[in-house]
Amino acid sequence: IEAEACQVLGVPDLRSWLRDPKGFFAYHTKRYSKSRRKAPIYWLLQSAKRNYAIWLYYPRLNPDSLFYVGREYADAKLNLESTRLEELQAGLLSAQGSLRKLQEDKIAAQAALVAEIKAFQKALDAAALLELKPDLNDGVLLNIAPLHAIVPWKEAERVWKELLSGKYGWSSIGAQL
Repeated sequence: IEAEACQVLGVPDLRSWLRDPKGFFAYHTKRYSKSRRKAPIYWLLQSAKRNYAIWLYYPRLNPDSLFYVGREYADAKLNLESTRLEELQAGLLSAQGSLRKLQEDKIAAQAALVAEIKAFQKALDAAALLELKPDLNDGVLLNIAPLHAIVPWKEAERVWKELLSGKYGWSSIGAQL
């Protein structure tokens, strides 16, 4: 089934299509946007280099969603990748010659991944610590705006700046800010 889906979509694998902001997220955003209304219901939260991502389903957001995602998913991923880094570092002691160089390269790549996930986690925590209660009546743009740093959608950053300037004072999110 997956191979058929990849063939229909014209992509090598579903993971890369879901991970790439120009893949599913762009398709979904376009499909759920009409005229001036922009309302994707699946949100891609992604690390800076796109090596880690979490999807959120907008209609199910609640005040604890960001805390939950941070602790249950981002923390778990960080722990997993940190453990892998420690294992690679432990293996470096016995490596010599060209194998040592390969091991050092793996360690550098893994350390970069761990740093990327930490930065993602920090941005997610910053949004969660705002303690904004999502209000579906405010619409997608106002609810996704606090996540602008980890969402590959320029609209979110634009609306975040407008929220901070007081443009949407009538909204629940604007009033909470």
